Amino acid sequence: MAHTDDQGSARRGGRRASPAVYRRRRLAVLILAVLVVAVLAIGGMALAGTLGRTDDAAAGASTSPEAPTAAAGTPGAATPAPSAAAPSAPPTAVPTATPTPTPSADPTAASPEPTPSDACDAARVVVSAETDRESYGSGESPVLALVVRNEGEEPCTVNVGTSQMAFEITSGGERIFSSTDCQQGSQDLERTIAPGGEERATFEWTRNRTVPGCTVVDEEPGAGDYTLITRLGARSSQSVEFTLQ
Repeated sequence: MAHTDDQGSARRGGRRASPAVYRRRRLAVLILAVLVVAVLAIGGMALAGTLGRTDDAAAGASTSPEAPTAAAGTPGAATPAPSAAAPSAPPTAVPTATPTPTPSADPTAASPEPTPSDACDAARVVVSAETDRESYGSGESPVLALVVRNEGEEPCTVNVGTSQMAFEITSGGERIFSSTDCQQGSQDLERTIAPGGEERATFEWTRNRTVPGCTVVDEEPGAGDYTLITRLGARSSQSVEFTLQ
């Protein structure tokens, strides 16, 4: 009976493999596993190398300095910064004429000195007279002014020195005072007056009388109306009235 069962089992399951066959199969499986692992390792190394080169290239591109921009019209040259303007020279003081009793130049009325032009219209240089007040009390000294204005359109050079100017005071047609009667020395003073500009000289009259040659006059001007005229060379001002009390 047992022999009959073994024959049935052999018929149902077929022939059994030998141990050598099993060893060969196991060896083949191991070799295949080793090959798979090796292929995966080599692929990972190649991928890592590719990623490293990509990162290095990106880093190099981000850290490389940009080339400087060339200035317009000059290849490869940087645009220079503008330099500060040189400061202008300070203005010079106007000379002050102070002879006694001749007038002195007013330093507060100094005007710029443009270059004179040959087209200067001398007829537009006007002389005028002024007083600081219209009426003066007893003991008060009038302050007189000679003003030279350029009413033309071109700068004009004018001699405004004491050699040219005069202050003259009259009363009722009588000559009372002239700044040239007792003037000791005189000077020329060339000044260039801009269009619309002026030069001014002032003189304080001490309410005294004078005659040509500076002879002493004891009589003093009394209360009343007086007239002032100023002169600069051949130019004369209009008369200005004031009152002494």
